[in-house]
Amino acid sequence: MQDNLNDMALFAAVVKHQGFTAAGRALGVSKSLLSRRVEALESRLGVRLLQRTSRHFSVTLVGERYAAECQKLLEQAQSAQQVIDDLQHSPRGLLRISAPVMMAETVIAPLMKTFLTRYPEITLELLAINRAVDLLEENFDVMIRSHNEPLEDSGLHRKPLGTLRYVLVASPAFIAALPSPPSVEQLSALPTLVRKTPWAGEQWELVHPQEGPRRITLTPRMVSNNLLVLCQAAADGLGIALLPEIACAQRIAQGELQHLLAEWHTPPSSVSALYASHKGQSPALRVFLDFLSETLNNPL
Repeated sequence: MQDNLNDMALFAAVVKHQGFTAAGRALGVSKSLLSRRVEALESRLGVRLLQRTSRHFSVTLVGERYAAECQKLLEQAQSAQQVIDDLQHSPRGLLRISAPVMMAETVIAPLMKTFLTRYPEITLELLAINRAVDLLEENFDVMIRSHNEPLEDSGLHRKPLGTLRYVLVASPAFIAALPSPPSVEQLSALPTLVRKTPWAGEQWELVHPQEGPRRITLTPRMVSNNLLVLCQAAADGLGIALLPEIACAQRIAQGELQHLLAEWHTPPSSVSALYASHKGQSPALRVFLDFLSETLNNPL
């Protein structure tokens, strides 16, 4: 098929330039190569496209009609290539992204103004979903996930974005009201604000660089499946929360929250972008992945 298309393009050039010599000069190929390829095309088609002798060159009636169709095909191919060139030069189109609720709210959302200003012809659809989506079945371009290493083999391609860890925080007023700085073991007796998920219950698994891991059984004062709810409750002085650093960073900077037992935190998990294939990757997806990698390639 590719040989047919190439020979059609060469034949159209010969007709356009009214001869093998002029066409060869325009294309940068030899006259003898053009002659052989046109003869091969005529042989496959079973018709005579050109009448040629050592002194005379003319296009047959069927050759004229065939050349016109070949030229249309070449123009369509050039238009198709232009679409790709334009997209690569200026990424555009719809990009569908899936991310966990917390990550969508606290990691991805603050970056969207910068990204969409940089790429004004891209439209984003960001869905906050606390589960692994089926990229192909649900028509997503990319899924953002936090996970432990190694990542299970899903057949998807992965671009690492950074690491995520949870830290202990409480309001300054709550910490000031404690009779003394607590030990990690004393957390079980203090009011705690606990995230409820299918995979996590009323225990915290923490690690210390020198003292190693601890599993703390809790007495929750409040339970929620929404991290922003827990962040607000902690800022309101209701107890101690274990929150992603990125989710509470702004409140810590503003003085609404403080670190508690700063050297204790969860083991870091990886954050990755998962997508279906390198092959045929859209320019919009490519620049989005590069943007996330540049922006987030550090602890979150």
